[in-house]
Parts: sequence; structure tokens; C-alpha cells
Amino acid sequence: MANICIIPAAGRGSRWAPVSGYLPKEMLPLIDRPVLDWVIDEVLASGCSEIIIIINKQKELIKRYLSKRKNHKRVKFHFVYQEKPLGIAHAILLCRNLIKGNPFAMALPDLPTISHKPVLKQLIQSFEQLRGESSIISFSIFPADTLHLYTECLVERRDDKLLKILHFCPKQDDQTKSHHPGSKIRMSGRYVMKPEIFSIIEGIENFGESEIKFNEALAFKKALEKGQSVLGLAIDGHTYDTGNPTLYVRANTAFFKKKLYKRK
Repeated sequence: MANICIIPAAGRGSRWAPVSGYLPKEMLPLIDRPVLDWVIDEVLASGCSEIIIIINKQKELIKRYLSKRKNHKRVKFHFVYQEKPLGIAHAILLCRNLIKGNPFAMALPDLPTISHKPVLKQLIQSFEQLRGESSIISFSIFPADTLHLYTECLVERRDDKLLKILHFCPKQDDQTKSHHPGSKIRMSGRYVMKPEIFSIIEGIENFGESEIKFNEALAFKKALEKGQSVLGLAIDGHTYDTGNPTLYVRANTAFFKKKLYKRK
């Protein structure tokens, strides 16, 4: 079972500038507590007992906040520093010694979810049903005006409700268009990975200075090319985005309605 989860939170947050210059985007309030809190709750509800938070020296606030949260005392936190914004794939590689050859999960902190069963738990259960033979990527349906923000894949539904990933689509010159017109399903920020992914990431040369080029999609693309099994799961639930101000408002509206409903 994947009982350790990586949460990469060392990105620049450029879409939130200048706010991200003094407040990490992961600490932006989603209703009454930071976005990161909601994601951590999902991770804990999915059965993970250890969480690796990737931060940098400008995001020490995250570490201070989590060390004081009483409701997070039942989880063991590890903090790993990513000195340069070299992307999520590089951040995963930094956790290799802590993972110790075990399968592991990852949750992106600016993509909170609403679902009856925790989204990450859905992936972990699928991973276990496959006896750990394939990495799993979450997929969600997103509004048409936001599709360009998420990685598109050509997928084929299997009989067991998982998705066979045929290929990872290249970025379009016109980002408002889909590579496969009519497709609204995109990668949505939850993963369960086999430890073999580390050897794939190690083979990525010249990470460079871009936090966009060397993301997790590139690592999975190369894993497929090397014969590793990577499958998708169309989640039962909804994924929201707090990565820019417009989408942040949508997320707050959805989570406010969720909280209001629970009070009744």
C-alpha cells in the first residue's frame, strides 16, 4: 500500500504574483483555512500516515503552520527543500531516500477536490486491486474555458473502468484548442506511483531552469516509452483549482456550498 504522500509546494506561484511574493499560494484561505489543509485532510482520509512537503526557503511559513496544527499530529511530516524551481518531476526525485523503494502517492496542493470517497483513496484502491503493477493518474472533467491549463492525454476506457493512456498530447500553439476536439478530461493532480519512476526521472537530463518543461507528465510519458505500466482513473468527484484568482473564486464558491450543505 502507498502510505506515504508527496505534496510539492516549492513552485513560484507566478500566476498569483504579487501576492505569492509574501504568501505561499498553498496558504491562501479556502473558506476558513488554507488550501493546503484541505488537501492534507484528503491525504489522511486516504490512509497515508507520512507526508513529504516539498518547500523552499521562501515558504518556511508552511512548515511553521503545520508544526502547530493539532489536528495533524497523527501524521509524520517530512520537509524537503527544492532550491531551484525545476519542476515536479525533479521534486519527486528529491524524495527518493525517504520513499525507500516503496510505492507512494502524490497530491498537488492547488487542486483541492470534493467527493464522497477521497479522490486519492480511489487511486490507492485501484493501485491495490492491480497489485501494484501500474502507476495510476487521476483524470477529471474540467470546464471548457480552463482545459488549456491541464495535461491532455488520449485515453481509452477499459472494462475495469480504468483508462488506458495511449499517449500524452503535446501542447498546442493555440492553447485554447484541444489536441482531441470534444475531450474535456485532463490529468487532475493525484497520483500513485511505483518506485521504478525514479529511474525514469534520473534519465531526464538538463532539467534547466524551467518549472514547466520538466513536469510529472514528462516522467510518465517516458515511463510508458520504457515499457512501464501507467493507467488513468476517471475520478468520482470534482477537482477545483486555486492556482489563479479567477479559478480560486470558483473553488471558494464550491467549497462554501459544500460546507453550508453539511451544516444543514
